[in-house]
Amino acid sequence: MIFIDTHPGVNDETLLSIAICDLLLLVIRPDNQDFQGTAVTVKLARQLKVCDMLMLVNKVPPDLETRALKGHLERTFDMPVAAVFPLNFEVVQLASSGLFSLRFPEHALTRQIEAAADRILNRDAA
Repeated sequence: MIFIDTHPGVNDETLLSIAICDLLLLVIRPDNQDFQGTAVTVKLARQLKVCDMLMLVNKVPPDLETRALKGHLERTFDMPVAAVFPLNFEVVQLASSGLFSLRFPEHALTRQIEAAADRILNRDAA
């Protein structure tokens, strides 16, 4: 597996990454700007015949109903949401000084990340 964190928007790097992938994981935040950018990326991916796509929703504020958000995104983009991750201030406070899951292996967010990874890795088994 290769994970590529491309710049937002459409450029040569993004197009090449999308064209060669077996699974496209789109990380999206719950805001309109991300929704618009994701719509463009999904359209391009479908034109490039990427058939295996999942979304990861990140930085969801605590006042948003996650189940409703997940359903809205799945209907809007016609693809499954693998996980919804809450906005987590402990991640922000870590300030890129380490890997959250290694620093906090028993944290609820770490367990959510592990469950999402398991779902992604075992998606063909379902």
